[in-house]
Amino acid sequence: MRKLLILSSLFLITIFICCSCQLQEERTYTDAEVQTIFDNATKLWNGGAIEIVDTIYAENSVYHNADFMEAKGPAEIKEFVKWVYTAYPDFAVTLDEPMKFKDKIVITYKATGTNNGSSGENMPATGKKMSFNGVSISKIENGKITEEWNYYNQVPLYKQLGYKLVLVEEKPVKK
Repeated sequence: MRKLLILSSLFLITIFICCSCQLQEERTYTDAEVQTIFDNATKLWNGGAIEIVDTIYAENSVYHNADFMEAKGPAEIKEFVKWVYTAYPDFAVTLDEPMKFKDKIVITYKATGTNNGSSGENMPATGKKMSFNGVSISKIENGKITEEWNYYNQVPLYKQLGYKLVLVEEKPVKK
């Protein structure tokens, strides 16, 4: 009786372990490809090595940056990188270790820089330092990023630069 109880317990434990283990879906990238992208992104965002964009992003890639712009393809992504380094010549990013999923990697990061260049129309250089934390979600196919979503909170960033958030009053619509 005791042997039967032990055998049945072992059998149940084995079934429990086998049933609780789930197979992970196969990734669309290799660890080596992720390491290459990570190393190249570090070079790109710590000195503005714009030529690296072509090695990181696919020809038909889309780069979504928070909620203020979208760049399509390496040429537009390069223009965005140029804009960043014009506004923040000392822009630097510390990337955390990537989290790997089926067809995406997620990287959290901290960015810093000094606003010594114009950020755009009606946004002259402030000479002030800024820093922010963000997250980047990248879809990878054939060793390159095909789509990337980059999120960070812009309100504290602009506050650090001395800007104020002003709500615009809506005018009534005439019927």
